[in-house]
Amino acid sequence: MESESTPESADEMSFRAGTVALCGRPNVGKSTLLNALVGSDLAVATRFPQTTRERLLGVWSGSGFQAVLVDTPGIHRAKSALNKFMVDEALRGAQSVDLVLMLAEAPLLADIAAAEAWEPGPAATAALTSIAAAGRPIALVLTKCDRIADKALLLPILRKWSALHPFTALIPISATTGAGLEALREHVVAALPVAAPLFPEDQLSDRAVRWHAGERVRAALFEHLRDELPYCCAVTVESFKEQRKPPRDIVHASVHVERESQKPMVIGRGAETIKAISMSARRAIAELTGRPCELYLEVKVTPNWTRDPALMERLGLHAPVGGLS
Repeated sequence: MESESTPESADEMSFRAGTVALCGRPNVGKSTLLNALVGSDLAVATRFPQTTRERLLGVWSGSGFQAVLVDTPGIHRAKSALNKFMVDEALRGAQSVDLVLMLAEAPLLADIAAAEAWEPGPAATAALTSIAAAGRPIALVLTKCDRIADKALLLPILRKWSALHPFTALIPISATTGAGLEALREHVVAALPVAAPLFPEDQLSDRAVRWHAGERVRAALFEHLRDELPYCCAVTVESFKEQRKPPRDIVHASVHVERESQKPMVIGRGAETIKAISMSARRAIAELTGRPCELYLEVKVTPNWTRDPALMERLGLHAPVGGLS
């Protein structure tokens, strides 16, 4: 006798869930895309390259599917211990996933002749080679396409990329305008296996609010500090207290610099700079949690932390995220 399936069991049998890595060179829009797909500003996205240091899982839940997005640091030529850690994080993120989205920025070209002559640069092709070594299916996502008025220029660009690897798809998008995101969704969902959700539907990230608070402080450093100084800074959240009456978050965090001479640059004359950093971070944390935030920052000197793996581990830069290794 045939068993009857209920609507609930039929839904369970067709639900798709899995992991998708967002990989590519620095500043190609990985964090911006994750935020657009999840529908929340989870990942710190700035105009500066190499802002992302650690992998972050963003949970993208939709009708009939759940894609766990692995936002990775940009793949670049690493010199310091910190940079090597970031590249290792990115390449580990491409392993054991159901699909890799290789993001590449659409080049700004004058005309069709320039588009026909264009070739992906050596750094981009090296990143592709490193990602392909994981042996996972790769879809090319051409980002920032809203900057190109003549969409015909995209065709030769996509053709050049397609000659480099058997991509599962080539999808031009704009995360800021939403163009191409529906086509991307369809391709991602089709690549996911039939499986139960990996996270509750209302969960957006695997990271604790405490970690996200530290990332908001780090984003404020990029906003208010100049040149290379933000890259020499690390943030540790010493305490995060959720006060009930009145409801507010009380956060104590440390900003670590490498040299004594950098400390007054972060603090600023009359503490103006550190106050501006604190105000920006406080607003961002309040937007994240929906509660007022009291933020107290202290600047500390941790000599040569970007070059010392042991110091990096003390500052929290050590553990792979989400069990992917």
